[in-house]
Amino acid sequence: MRTVTYERSGRTNTGAQALRVEGLHHLRILEQGEEISERELTQDEVSRLKPLMEEAARRPSPAVVEPNGGGPEEMAVSLAFEDESMPRVRLGVERFPAKGAGFPYDDLLRELDTLLTAELHTRMPRHAHAVLPHMLRVEE
Repeated sequence: MRTVTYERSGRTNTGAQALRVEGLHHLRILEQGEEISERELTQDEVSRLKPLMEEAARRPSPAVVEPNGGGPEEMAVSLAFEDESMPRVRLGVERFPAKGAGFPYDDLLRELDTLLTAELHTRMPRHAHAVLPHMLRVEE
């Protein structure tokens, strides 16, 4: 199985986040091109990704992929196989997961986006902070 890279970024490539699945065994997470974590895929992840990646690999690679949409507030999403010169999918999206590339790409984008989001939250969870009523009082 080939290496697949899923990337989401702003129009100016700020905050680019990517997930690289290598041979359905290894997972790498990147931010701004720098690797921030890596690990082996679990059996559950392999069972969800394998049929979608195999189906996508069987499809012919497009000669040129034009991004859909394109407002300044949108994010960009791309899906690429390592040995191809052009990404298989490139979409402008307003919310995740990305849709509009058809089967099997929409399903694969959903799985990869869920995996990337989970990995980023594991690395840097967001903490809720409660403000209690007594904290709002101004000292006299």
